[in-house]
Amino acid sequence: MNRLFLALEPSSLVRRAIADWQPKPHERLDRQGMRWVRPEKYHVTLLFLGDLPTESVIESTEEIVQQHAAPYLTVEKITGFPDNKRPGVLALQISDSTGRLNPLQAALHTALVGGDNEYVPHLSLSRMKPASTKLGHKLRDYIHSGEHPEELSWTAEGVALYNSLPDGGYELVRRFEFKK
Repeated sequence: MNRLFLALEPSSLVRRAIADWQPKPHERLDRQGMRWVRPEKYHVTLLFLGDLPTESVIESTEEIVQQHAAPYLTVEKITGFPDNKRPGVLALQISDSTGRLNPLQAALHTALVGGDNEYVPHLSLSRMKPASTKLGHKLRDYIHSGEHPEELSWTAEGVALYNSLPDGGYELVRRFEFKK
């Protein structure tokens, strides 16, 4: 059974900078109550696909990505999901100064999944394990502290199709390049 998703990968410099900054939230949050994302797994999710047929996903994704130019992404601030009042995920909010990210994501969503689409670009740093209210308050307070890494930006090189593995790892299925 596949657990496919499409994502944008940060550049190696951005990945390293986030990894170097990540100990700061570690210091402020209970390490026992958070599952931290390893730097090699950082990504900006475009779309969860689940168990769709891989070949049809590849065909549709390739066609769509080749029609879009690369977005220029910037780490904006620390944020939480599902929202900042009751966060379960600590993430970095991502913006796109080119205006290309949302049309790309919408085109992929329409072609592959259909239905309503509410997209909030972010890069997940950690997920809170089922824990105490105290940790939830600490996470919320940290999000509202305004702390975040220095400005980090990169041009996305392409879209990656991954399959989530049962052990929590990701298997790269294919990369798709943007139009030049």
